[in-house]
Amino acid sequence: MTTFAQLPKSAFVVCLSTFAIAGCSSDADPEKPAAFELRFEALVDGHAVGCTDDLPGFGPSGDYQVGINDLRFYLSNPKFKDAAGREVETVLDENEFQYASPDGAVTLVDLTGNSEGSCSATSVAYAEGTARTHSALTGTTLVHQVSSISFDVGVPQKLMQKTIATNTPEGAPSPLNEMYWNWNTGYRHFVFNFSVTDGSGATGAGYVHLGSRDCAPEGDGIKALEDRDSCTFVNTPSFTLGSFNLETHTVGIDLHKILEGVDFIAPVYDSSTFEIIGEGPGVECHSSPMQPDCTPVFGSFGLSMTNGSADAVKDAVFIKAR
Repeated sequence: MTTFAQLPKSAFVVCLSTFAIAGCSSDADPEKPAAFELRFEALVDGHAVGCTDDLPGFGPSGDYQVGINDLRFYLSNPKFKDAAGREVETVLDENEFQYASPDGAVTLVDLTGNSEGSCSATSVAYAEGTARTHSALTGTTLVHQVSSISFDVGVPQKLMQKTIATNTPEGAPSPLNEMYWNWNTGYRHFVFNFSVTDGSGATGAGYVHLGSRDCAPEGDGIKALEDRDSCTFVNTPSFTLGSFNLETHTVGIDLHKILEGVDFIAPVYDSSTFEIIGEGPGVECHSSPMQPDCTPVFGSFGLSMTNGSADAVKDAVFIKAR
């Protein structure tokens, strides 16, 4: 079990047991804790990619090209374990991207800026990327004892509930002032926006947004989680990576896996009325079972479309990389 607490000097602790923070100890191993940097990167065919890369080979026949516009996601519930499966005491830094409170802790990983290449605001119709980036989780741990890592991808329900109830969007603590559906309906956990070009040169855009659903009754003005403790569909992916070396490995986000099985044909909307006026190159998944693209996307993340639960064993998106 992992316990979070607000600590002096801005940190939160992952404990080895269910004891209170004061009982956390690393006396099972005399090695002193050391700083670590857990890096994340977008991958295509095993290669790191970014805003200035044209990425071919997507779609059913491999004739679609993608350009990353925005790639961000929240991480929570971290667990570092040793080779025997025991949790390793870990202190994560707290900064504008890594936040901790008694209601939960969360890190925002943001792999894209908003100025160059396909990350610019003109790349897709609904660009929303930010200038700042954060590609590595930092803290201290018994680095050489860590053999596996696991995370949930998203904002914990209790933290989401408390933040929305007590803040405005602008007044929420960083990084929780980003990535909400809107302030009444809760947070997106994972955002991937990208440009799309088909084999004939026609262009469009893709939007993969994973977030909790059914967090409040529709149409009555109640804020997310105001009348309940959890959204009906949490939709928080999880992943576990074994045989993991904090000094040499990174966590890769496999873009081909996210879009595996997607047909790359999406609705085209009127820019003023938002009515569907046709279809063209693109991908659309906003965590709705009514959107066909969500079925393969959810499958790649190990998420159930039926009940919103997550299975880390089935997640194929987050992979160990060097």
